Amino acid sequence: MKKNHSGHYSVGMIAAVLIGLSAVCPFASIHAAPSAVQESNVSSASNYNESSQVPTMESRSPTTSSTSPGDVSSKPPTQQQGVPEDVKRTASDTVQSLSSQPPFASWKDAELSYHPLGPGTHSWLVQVNHAGEYIGYLIIGSNSNGAYQLNEYGNGPGGPYSMDILRQSLKSLTETEFSSIDKLQITPMYEEPLLAYWQVRSSTGSQICIDAVTGDPLPAEVTDGSWKYKLQNNAISSSIPFLKTQAQAVTVSSDPFDPYEDLGWLQPKQKLSIHDTDQFMDALSNSPRMIFSATSINFAFGGPLSISGFQAWVSTDHPSEPILYALTYHDGLSRFVPLKQLLPHGQFYRLES
Repeated sequence: MKKNHSGHYSVGMIAAVLIGLSAVCPFASIHAAPSAVQESNVSSASNYNESSQVPTMESRSPTTSSTSPGDVSSKPPTQQQGVPEDVKRTASDTVQSLSSQPPFASWKDAELSYHPLGPGTHSWLVQVNHAGEYIGYLIIGSNSNGAYQLNEYGNGPGGPYSMDILRQSLKSLTETEFSSIDKLQITPMYEEPLLAYWQVRSSTGSQICIDAVTGDPLPAEVTDGSWKYKLQNNAISSSIPFLKTQAQAVTVSSDPFDPYEDLGWLQPKQKLSIHDTDQFMDALSNSPRMIFSATSINFAFGGPLSISGFQAWVSTDHPSEPILYALTYHDGLSRFVPLKQLLPHGQFYRLES
């Protein structure tokens, strides 16, 4: 690969390198990529994951210093950083509980790989692999008290932070957003409520955020953080610790559907009054297909979201107070998101069958 007149590799060349390195160690080919430690849910595992999701690597911390595009496949930072025991315990307990339910049966003997998201490693992507293949994910974060919690999880292909999606997006951006001499610094990020994205910064000052699920460029307000002022400051908290709950059977109310295929739900009469768990379950039993929309900040939820069911997590001490995760679908992925993150920030609508 040749350098341009400035001595740097072009962004177009970077995209080509990223594509070429994908089968070897794609995540190592991107500066400021997160660390990863892989382990079996039962015992230590040494299998190398060659899926299109984030590959497993030795543990290392992300760095924020810049590097030349020519170093995209250079040796990683030397600073070592382990995965917090609380994160591993939360992931292991969650996977064990989920594997007791039929949709997650293949998770029973899964191998887990851990990747910090963003500076400070307050959120972690946990990839679930079985027999060397990617089968799902967890995103674990910390609540206001510092305790780790399950931010969301998914079963099947198409989870967030796919290297294939990132490469495709970078390839398209080389012709519109970045100059031919840019050096790129790419960091995986996660922000509540449910915003998973790649932060891409160039040496010439350009910055853009890419949706880690769809690969679409996100609004400029994500880059400057101004979107957060649109969030309602009335978050719902639960007095029941998540780690004391067990996964229940998945309730499926309808087949997967695309909220854009039928926009009839946008009519005012389709709006539902849902403010708590009981109202949500009652509404879903009467309207098997629902849509959640947060209007101007739908991007922070991956929305609008088609709602086709839910999974409850129940504590034996409080069986009448389940913690609900709403079920939505995206390109073959069953994605479960906490209802408590949806209720304060948007509205639910029915879609006639």
